[in-house]
Amino acid sequence: MRIKWILIALVVSAVVVLTHRAAGAGPLGSYAELKGGIYSPSATFDFGNLDLQTTFDGDTKTGVAGEIAIGHYFLPTLALELGLGYFKGTGSYAGQTPADPRRQVDFNVIPLILSAKAFIPVGPQVAPYGEAGIGAYFTKFNVTDNLNTFNGSTTFGLHAGAGLNVDVSPSVFLGLEGRYVWANPSFGDQKINLNDTEYALNGFELNGFTTTLALGYRF
Repeated sequence: MRIKWILIALVVSAVVVLTHRAAGAGPLGSYAELKGGIYSPSATFDFGNLDLQTTFDGDTKTGVAGEIAIGHYFLPTLALELGLGYFKGTGSYAGQTPADPRRQVDFNVIPLILSAKAFIPVGPQVAPYGEAGIGAYFTKFNVTDNLNTFNGSTTFGLHAGAGLNVDVSPSVFLGLEGRYVWANPSFGDQKINLNDTEYALNGFELNGFTTTLALGYRF
């Protein structure tokens, strides 16, 4: 937890310092972006007394990620961006006995996020940036070959990242963005039934990286 707040503080500090130094350069107005890429979960979790730290996390697959965002430049090097996205993680784990089939675990997430972005104009068409922000995350969790599907409560989380925008024309740009998300959804008293035994959903986190390519338009 301490490391998370240190990273957020560093990004926010960079926003203030870089905006002050580079004020007067860069675009103004608003923009829209379409982003697509991958989500790589980094956290482990367990079902009650069924420890999945090695089986689930070891078999976790990288999932898809996407986002539609709209932003506004309040300064030439400082923008606020609102995004609505989607990302998915998939994994599998072995049953309680060698005869049990492997189960597939999917979690689907719809985030609504607000980000502050500090841009560093390093040339007429290239602008790297750092970002930090907050988000609301709605999570659906399910296990295939099983009737268990769970809807988590809306969870608020944090994120920080960095990216690079390259202008193709005065109004069109391409981007590459990497972001780390911290969020811990709650599933209340819902329980999952595995091999005729019920387990609580405990310790589930959305922590992980999203890496996306972007197509943007300034207006």
